[in-house]
Amino acid sequence: TFQICGESQKNVDATECWIKDLILKEQFENTISDELIENFDEREIDILTDLQRRKHVTIQLEDKLSPPLIKISGISRDVYFVTVEVQKMIQKIKDTEEERSKAELVYNLVEWRYPGNDDSFVAFDKLTNMQLEDAKIAKKPHLPVKINKKNYQVNLNTLKATDNQGKTINIQRVPKNEDMQSVELPAQWKDMQGQPVKVVNLKPTHQEYLEVQNRFKKTCPTFVIEKVKSY
Repeated sequence: TFQICGESQKNVDATECWIKDLILKEQFENTISDELIENFDEREIDILTDLQRRKHVTIQLEDKLSPPLIKISGISRDVYFVTVEVQKMIQKIKDTEEERSKAELVYNLVEWRYPGNDDSFVAFDKLTNMQLEDAKIAKKPHLPVKINKKNYQVNLNTLKATDNQGKTINIQRVPKNEDMQSVELPAQWKDMQGQPVKVVNLKPTHQEYLEVQNRFKKTCPTFVIEKVKSY
C-alpha cells in the first residue's frame, strides 16, 4: 500500500493512472496443459502453494478438465519462473512413469533374486531389478543395492552380494524369455543391441504410429499428437 501526493487532484489522478498502466503492462498469464497434471499429489500441491506465496503469483489448478491445466498469473518474470518450475515437475513425473514402465518390461524378461527364508529366493523390487540388469548389460563390475534395508555391494561377475560387515550371500539372475528365442520378430523392429528395453520414436509413416493415431482420434479428435514412442 502506498500514498500519492501532489499539487492537485488532477496530478494525483494522472500519477495513479500512470502507475496502474505500468502494473498492467507487467501483468502476464500463462497456461500449461498436460495430462500428467492429474497425477499431481500432495507434494506437488505444496510446491505450487509455496511458489504462489514466494513469487506473488496466482496459480489456478484445473485438474478436472481434460486435459487438466494450470493457469499462472502475475508479473511476467515471476510467471516465467513459476512456469519453468511447473514444467520441471511435469517432466519429473513423466520420467518416473517411463522408468516404471521400463522396469516392468525388464521384469518380464529377467528376474533378479536374493535369498529369503527356508532356502528360497525372493525377487528384487522391479526398480532394483532393472538397475541390476542395466549394470550387467553395461558390464559394470559392482552395483550397490539394498536387501532387507541393509546395504550390499553386488559383484555382477560372481553374482555375490556383500554387506558392510563382510557377510556374503548368493543372488540369482533368472531369464524369463529363453523359450521365446525362436519367435520371429517383425522386420521393422530395431536391433536392441543388448539392451533389455529400447525406446523408439515412431515416424508418422510407421504402421504402429498410424494405429495409435486412429485410436487416439476416435476419442480425442481435436488434439494433436506430438510424438508416439514404442517400448
